[in-house]
Amino acid sequence: MKILILHSIKSQLKGFILLNLVYNKLITIFSKEKLEFDLVIKNGLNKDNVFFENNWFKNIQFIPGFKDLWNRKKTNYDLIINLSNSPYSIIYYYISKGLKKNTLHWFNRRKIREKSSFERESILAKNIIQKIIKNDEVKLELPSLKIEKEKLENTENLINWLLRTENLKPLSLSKYIFFYLKNSDAKTETILEMINLTLAQKKLKVIVVIEGQRKSQKESRLVLALKKIHDKNFYFNFKDYNDLYYIFKFTEKTLFSITDSSYLNTIGEIKKWRMIYLDNNILNNSESIRAIEYMSYHLKSLNPL
Repeated sequence: MKILILHSIKSQLKGFILLNLVYNKLITIFSKEKLEFDLVIKNGLNKDNVFFENNWFKNIQFIPGFKDLWNRKKTNYDLIINLSNSPYSIIYYYISKGLKKNTLHWFNRRKIREKSSFERESILAKNIIQKIIKNDEVKLELPSLKIEKEKLENTENLINWLLRTENLKPLSLSKYIFFYLKNSDAKTETILEMINLTLAQKKLKVIVVIEGQRKSQKESRLVLALKKIHDKNFYFNFKDYNDLYYIFKFTEKTLFSITDSSYLNTIGEIKKWRMIYLDNNILNNSESIRAIEYMSYHLKSLNPL
């Protein structure tokens, strides 16, 4: 069974989760068929994204020209699925030859605009699968994650070695709160209050990593403020590691984590990690108070020995 998927990617989440859910559900639905997938994608593709696996597809094409689009009429598919509302994908969808064709329409997306990326992508995936199998009773599994177990274990071993060189306990025995944050001024006061609440516990450590911070990048007010914290239990940018596997390990082993990264938060939802997600780019006064109160509640529930 030959399947063509037309799609566009907008960020680490927007598009990747939808593609992941649709692909995995089709594998389940047509489990008795020999499947062959082609992907035509409008935007660039980050093959390191944990929601995507390159080997899902026999052929991947990026923004093919109109000559290729016309030649595509010579290829016959059993099923063509359009997951994008871009004009190019829509034209491609109508020109391509398929025994069955299904598309997501722009009005499907307007109704769910206010939901989180994960919720939106899940709703859209369910919608297209319902169209394909002509059945409203569709249950989706959680997205699959491309995480190399051996690399994850090696990362933990390296972190533990670094901790031992500083006479500290290994990660699995450490009581710490992990902050993974954008290099932004938007939530500085709220984050500093959360860190101070944690350090006031005395027996808890704080590890902070700033997302994708480059040495050439101008330091934000948040970074400057964090550098002024001098506490034996405070670790900022932990050796400047921004490798995603380090972030996974810190988040997996922490008592709980605080992040404003929708990417990490979504992975945390799937892995059932304990997290506080600072959703909005800018927190108003009531949102800030609520986040700090939530932090206080979590700290009290830990009751560290």
